[in-house]
Amino acid sequence: MAERKIEIIDEDGKITMGEEVITSIARIAAGRVDGIIKTPSGGGFRGIFGGEDLSPNIRTELSDAGVHVELRIAVEYGYPVHEVAQGVQAKVEKDITELAGVNVTGVDVYVKKIVPPPTHEDTERE
Repeated sequence: MAERKIEIIDEDGKITMGEEVITSIARIAAGRVDGIIKTPSGGGFRGIFGGEDLSPNIRTELSDAGVHVELRIAVEYGYPVHEVAQGVQAKVEKDITELAGVNVTGVDVYVKKIVPPPTHEDTERE
């Protein structure tokens, strides 16, 4: 399978980025939105909730017009789901545009789960 990449050509030359750069920007941007569940590097919530990975799943589609991003997220109970999803859309689009210089043609967000907030016991186990 050929590596998918983005090329930006201007008067100064050419910039090439692998698709994983866009995916990383989207993951970090989504993780900065309050109410989204992030799986810590050690697995964290994964073990608590039956082995399910609650970190955002991200898919990107590259085209000549730009990049389309699809995210599947888990939201912490108590946060307005639609506001968290809209926050993810706005933050992902803004960061990809500003940091990578790539046009974002759309950001689709699917909420895959609502998760109760961690208790004191949960944080001690991590």
